[in-house]
Amino acid sequence: MDALRRFANQLRDYWNGLGPARRAALAAVAVGIAVALAAVIYLAPGQTYRPLFTGLDPADAGAMRTTLTGQNIPVRVSADGSTVEVPEDRLADARVALAGAGLPAGAGKGYELFDETSLTTTPFVQTVNYQRALQAELARSIQKLEPVKSARVLIARPEPTPFVRDQRPPTASVVIQLKPGAALSRATAAGITSLVARSVEGLKPENVTVVDSSGRMLSDPHAGDRDSLPAPQLEYRRELETYLSTKAEELLAQHLGAGRAVVRVSADVNFQQMKERKRTVYPDEKLVVAERTTSVKGSSAGGGGGVVGAVSNVARASAPLGGGGGRSSSGGSSSEEVIQTDYAYSESVRDLEDRMGGVTRLTIAALVDLSGQEGSAVLSADDAQDLIKQAVGFRQGRDDVKVTNVRLPSLVGPAEPDQEAVRVQRLQGYVALARNVLLAVAIVLALAVVPLLLLRRRRKTAAQVEAERAREAAAVETARAEGRRQADLNRLAELARTDPDRAADVFKLLVG
Repeated sequence: MDALRRFANQLRDYWNGLGPARRAALAAVAVGIAVALAAVIYLAPGQTYRPLFTGLDPADAGAMRTTLTGQNIPVRVSADGSTVEVPEDRLADARVALAGAGLPAGAGKGYELFDETSLTTTPFVQTVNYQRALQAELARSIQKLEPVKSARVLIARPEPTPFVRDQRPPTASVVIQLKPGAALSRATAAGITSLVARSVEGLKPENVTVVDSSGRMLSDPHAGDRDSLPAPQLEYRRELETYLSTKAEELLAQHLGAGRAVVRVSADVNFQQMKERKRTVYPDEKLVVAERTTSVKGSSAGGGGGVVGAVSNVARASAPLGGGGGRSSSGGSSSEEVIQTDYAYSESVRDLEDRMGGVTRLTIAALVDLSGQEGSAVLSADDAQDLIKQAVGFRQGRDDVKVTNVRLPSLVGPAEPDQEAVRVQRLQGYVALARNVLLAVAIVLALAVVPLLLLRRRRKTAAQVEAERAREAAAVETARAEGRRQADLNRLAELARTDPDRAADVFKLLVG
């Protein structure tokens, strides 16, 4: 306390010994240093946090926070409990710590359940744990898919029975929560169904049900009955419309620029399958393949017409088919000649098959911005319509197209966002420059003021030493003068005692 008191007294004496100009200068320097330090503290960048995991379950977020806090790693959890953030320089340490703790658990513990088994575990508990682990492992595998945020798998195994007619197949249900704005295609749902079915013994794809968080059915229990269809009808139609729209937009973008055309195609697709066999015969094109001649001779009493019986009937019936013949008679005898010719006609057989997915009609709607075109070649609405027709494979009489020339301000160009980004970047540069300048000023002031204070204190100490020396010298002189005075008084008293007359002369001399 004495040292502090002496230091305070020295500061007070130093301040009292300064003039008004020096006091003002010292106050200005102190205020400048305080302002510079405050600015540095305010503008200095704080600790930067980076997301460690996003889209977490609140239970996983709480477990991760507890684990990281135990490892002395600062952690910050978002308001909804789905994002965990850590300092940027501790990101790797946090990942290693969480991996060692088995976090995030996600769909639950998988085969890690068997790491905690004991000797007292019953076979029933082992069976239940195996099913839980299998469900968790399947859920983890499904969560690896891009559009899936979380998944839950439930497997139902019926009780085994020795009777074949009472046996029931196992079933499974998969509940999927998609990421915001993501969509799960039918092909991906079919892949999930196959993944689950092939991971459980005795499980068939038609016994797997896949639904999303809104309760919409994603799986198709009759997918195995349509082997001829490579993709569901709705997905095929959507892909076809997207493909045609993209082709038209890319072609227009080569002439108008990016973002100056919007094309939408609606396709009517016939998914019926029909087979037809067509056979055509050409009667004018014939070829002789066989020719037979038959002669019949007989006698008759009268002028009858030929031999009575089956031969004459056949001959007469065959004569027109043969294409020619002769007959002669003389008196009671007759003869008949029959020529039969076989022809082969030309024919063609065609098997027609109308495959599924044939386009029956295309309806195209396009919005194009033809204003502000650069260059000498100017594209008109008719030219844009012709380009769209060529891109989508337009067929006259079947398809319909409508092109409208409109102003598309939102697609002309991102001028405003770019300017805003430039302003923000410039402001950040100014802030960084001001921070650096203030930091440099604070350092310079600190380096300049501290030596001055130390030098002033040193000078003040030397002056105090000189003053003490002067006071000591004055005290010595005072003591010496007092000694001389006392010696003179003592001699005067001794003189008055020994020689009064002489002492009287001395007093007379002293008083004048």
